[in-house]
Amino acid sequence: LPGGVRRTHWKQSVPIASWLYALGVARFSVHHAGTANGVPLQTWVFPQDREAGIGLFEGLSRRAMDFFVSHIGPYSYEKLANVEAAGLSGGTEHASAIFYGEKSVTAGRGPVVHEIAHQWWGNAVTERDWDDVWLSEGFATYFTLLFTEHDEGRDAFVEGLKQSRAQVLGLERKLPDTPVIHRNLADMRRVLNGLVYQKAGWVLHMLRAEIGTDRFWAAMRDYYRRYRNQNASTGELRAIVEGHAGRDLGWFFSQWLNRPGVPKLEGTWRYLPASQAIEVTVTQAQAGDPFRLSVDVGIAARAGDVPRVERLGLSGRPITKKIPAGRPPAG
Repeated sequence: LPGGVRRTHWKQSVPIASWLYALGVARFSVHHAGTANGVPLQTWVFPQDREAGIGLFEGLSRRAMDFFVSHIGPYSYEKLANVEAAGLSGGTEHASAIFYGEKSVTAGRGPVVHEIAHQWWGNAVTERDWDDVWLSEGFATYFTLLFTEHDEGRDAFVEGLKQSRAQVLGLERKLPDTPVIHRNLADMRRVLNGLVYQKAGWVLHMLRAEIGTDRFWAAMRDYYRRYRNQNASTGELRAIVEGHAGRDLGWFFSQWLNRPGVPKLEGTWRYLPASQAIEVTVTQAQAGDPFRLSVDVGIAARAGDVPRVERLGLSGRPITKKIPAGRPPAG
């Protein structure tokens, strides 16, 4: 156009939630890295960070895309671009164009898998209300761990869960009256806290244990298929999970998402020679009503043996159970 001005037409042909639009303007070094599951994969970084950006983004993005497409469902957007951004820390999951802080890109690190997981959870399936932000952040947190299990092995997955659990217990002390689901949130500055990430991720892990891995994955795929390119709520997720589990799970969702706090367990055991049994007593010591949960107890006759695992169902306090054992356990 006259005066050195250029007009560019840009078109987005698939639905995007309004809060996920972004425009990046900078002097970019752009690398087109082929496709992942038929989706164009792109790197947009500042020229001085070209090698660091390509090294950080492209191999990991391709593996993450393969995992999420095969385990959840189709990718919803026309490209996946990883974009370096000034004045940002961490990452922001803009649909199809993820922004990462420049310092992390320069250092060759960033929450790549977490932000790609958001393209399914939080982006394609967007929470209906900010009170349900765990449907975005908790899902991205746990599905990052599931990718870790796939990509690096079970030990790395378990280590990630341990680190996440430690964060949850610390947060519970700082936010003692805060549930995962917000109570009619009015202040958007408080929409994000660690509980909607780490504790919510653990809720999904416990849900997987409650209904079984196969049913968990089937429910997640069904939830994505039903609400892809739409808004969803915790109640709608629960309905789909219950359909796959074949039973009511209202107690589970209410207990772990709407109730603040975590159980505090105290336990003792003794061996009873006359009855050749171990008597195990577990008490819930937290304030308020007992939680409904199960606890696994490992029993080994000798040090170094693989433990025999017995499961105790807790719904009151205390609970005592006798477990048959022909000899006293080690320790």
